[in-house]
Amino acid sequence: MTEQQTHFVISITSRDRVGIIHEVTKAISELGGNIADIRQSVLSGYFTMILLASFPPNTTQRSIERKLAEADSNSESAIEAVVRTAEEQLITSASMPENAYVLTATGHDRIGFVATMASFCAEHNINIIDLSTTISDGAYVMILIVDLSRIASINDMRRDLQQFSQ
Repeated sequence: MTEQQTHFVISITSRDRVGIIHEVTKAISELGGNIADIRQSVLSGYFTMILLASFPPNTTQRSIERKLAEADSNSESAIEAVVRTAEEQLITSASMPENAYVLTATGHDRIGFVATMASFCAEHNINIIDLSTTISDGAYVMILIVDLSRIASINDMRRDLQQFSQ
């Protein structure tokens, strides 16, 4: 019988450079950590990553923090890490719901664009699973993966979305 694993959510930020993923994942694997889910992106020269990993039961939050600090001490730019224990009931569910859809929004770049779209989603009980934005040729482009399992009617949501876009 295998031992019960301990799960942690780890968030990493740094100035972007070659080798950060190697340094972080090597530190995790040296502790016997198995990465289950990961999101990584570079935002205007800043590396960002969040991951979920399972570790042997004797692994503590502090031991992971120490190992990542060791990786940071050997790197050419600072790695900031936040380590949190994952809630067991959250990690056992599927990472992508059955009613996941891609929603895109484009418009002129302006303050509040993301907040306005997020407000629409919240008001319509739409959970945003993933969100990515960029500016391209003066247009603000937003791509969202959303969970529509809590909405009453997809046709009503489409109608409301069309009115919202006006």
